Amino acid sequence: MSVTSLNQEEMDAILYDAREGDLEFLKLAFPSIIPGLLLPTVKDSITLSTPIHMAAGNGHLEVMEFFLSLVSAEKAAEMVKAKNDSGNTALHWAAFNGHLPVVKALVEKYGADVFDKNSSGHDAIFEAENGGQEEVENWFLLKFAIEDDIKVDDSGEDTKITYTPGSESQRLDDEASEAAKKLATEKKDVTDVESQTAKLEL
Repeated sequence: MSVTSLNQEEMDAILYDAREGDLEFLKLAFPSIIPGLLLPTVKDSITLSTPIHMAAGNGHLEVMEFFLSLVSAEKAAEMVKAKNDSGNTALHWAAFNGHLPVVKALVEKYGADVFDKNSSGHDAIFEAENGGQEEVENWFLLKFAIEDDIKVDDSGEDTKITYTPGSESQRLDDEASEAAKKLATEKKDVTDVESQTAKLEL
């Protein structure tokens, strides 16, 4: 018989199993006992972290993908974008802890936003660098960084990629601001034309 709601103790148990990567137990609980539609309601009462945060942050790719398979594609995208009390998404955690397979899945399969910022104003690229996760950082930069902001050094045994932290997010912010200004100018031009037309009609 399926349950229709979860109390905090039951949610904490799910969060614990997600953190530990106990896929076998989770498959016993979902969806035969706990329907997938309840999964989005599961959060830590203090940090607001979700099972996706817990699985991703600890490198449990199979657990994360199992959870996301229990809900619709639309709901899965919402869960991937969900933020905890510090504004971190599952991608922030996976990047900071260096779990590249999880990072790749979140970005390429579930559409996680690399440039989404947490409450400290940091995107996932910054968190990868901040956590000393060079492999994840390099993958981000090769896939997303604006060409002028990166430098590739292939002279040694390892490829080293450097960039200006936060410049990608700043560039996007600037482009959005410029687009907004352009739109406002176009609206003003339309308004002026309409005003002049109205005067002619009078």
